[in-house]
Amino acid sequence: MNQFLFSLLVVITLCGQQQGNFLQEKQENQIFTIKLKETQKIVTAKEMYDFLSTKQTYFRQHTPIDIQEIEFGGYVPKLQQNEQTKKTSLKLHNFRNTQFTGPITVGDQEFQVIFDTGSANFWIDSVKCKNEGCKQHTQYKPSLKSKHLGYALNVEFGTGDLNGEINSDIVRLGEIEIEDQNIAEIIEENGSVFQNTGFDGIVGLGYPSMAAYNFNPLFDNIIKEKKLKSNQFSFYMSNQVNSYESQITFGGYDVTKLDGQVHYHPVIDKYYWMIQADNILINGKDQGFCPKGCKIIADTGTSLITGPFEDLMKLLDLTNINDDCSNLNQLPKLTFRIDGVDYDLDSKEYIMELRDDGTEIPLNNDVSASAFIQGTSDRCIGAFMPLDIPDPQGPAWILGDIFLKKYLSIYDRDTNMVGFGKAKH
Repeated sequence: MNQFLFSLLVVITLCGQQQGNFLQEKQENQIFTIKLKETQKIVTAKEMYDFLSTKQTYFRQHTPIDIQEIEFGGYVPKLQQNEQTKKTSLKLHNFRNTQFTGPITVGDQEFQVIFDTGSANFWIDSVKCKNEGCKQHTQYKPSLKSKHLGYALNVEFGTGDLNGEINSDIVRLGEIEIEDQNIAEIIEENGSVFQNTGFDGIVGLGYPSMAAYNFNPLFDNIIKEKKLKSNQFSFYMSNQVNSYESQITFGGYDVTKLDGQVHYHPVIDKYYWMIQADNILINGKDQGFCPKGCKIIADTGTSLITGPFEDLMKLLDLTNINDDCSNLNQLPKLTFRIDGVDYDLDSKEYIMELRDDGTEIPLNNDVSASAFIQGTSDRCIGAFMPLDIPDPQGPAWILGDIFLKKYLSIYDRDTNMVGFGKAKH
């Protein structure tokens, strides 16, 4: 087995060589598109848990390791603007799977960041950081418009930590400009979690209750300054490898990316973008996953689908994947029923297949399917991972990019709703 292929496939985004202008304006409706590139990396379950922990505001235990890059996909966020226009110890819970990166300007510099609905803080590496992990990324140097706030930031890991401080500077997303956005500058990185990653920071798009020191997340400042006609944003994630077709839209969503109706679901806890599922079905049958309903988190910073440990083990058992993947076409349909609406995933949408070198290939009947569960093969990977989220937010399931590629997702702060509609690919 290839030494970099372990029990889990974790997709970690790297910004690619940028081609042409990032910002393209459509004059008729003031939509600004930022192009992004997605690639893929492989890490172990522990490292995956480490990174996922790092994007959250409150951490849980985790442990980092080395990563190998392989090409994966593409991402293009679209920015739509409608003119009318001191110490906290944080626990991060970061399942870093398929991540999408795009440009954002802080002060006078451009950074490649992950736009993440599963966290609320905005952090980038500082020029003050001398560790190797920081040096591999664009490092932030305060502009003349920056303000020193000096709030301390500490993120603890099983094998290291991050230290920094929260200050403020001017931030631009396309034509959207925020003059005093708080930013966590990372000034020390102990551990290897971020050394080989291709992004410079994370922009959290979660609710302000999740943010450190009760500072406003970026989107809350956009709301406060009335930059948008509609206080919502949306994600379209393309299936095209190395393409620039994916997009994030601020102020609405792109109807041309939809293949059907959008259904909206109320947020039940203004911390995560959390909604309530009626049930989780296997081939349309109730298997007892949600006797009183299930909490569901829509998280663009997580690529896999995660669930409580016991429930996820039961799900994997019920899917009954043969070791050689010979029953791939007979594997059951997975359905998330939310407010009476069924969101289906077929087997080829929740199983991934890899060559020995880690590159993805079309699914067929010739490879081992127990790789994800047993870690004994480097070929067939199930896009699931157990994760026990504690109270009060948990237990909960996370719908990551595996799900969000099939369904365009809309996050509406005016109505506190999450919308899903089948994406056009």
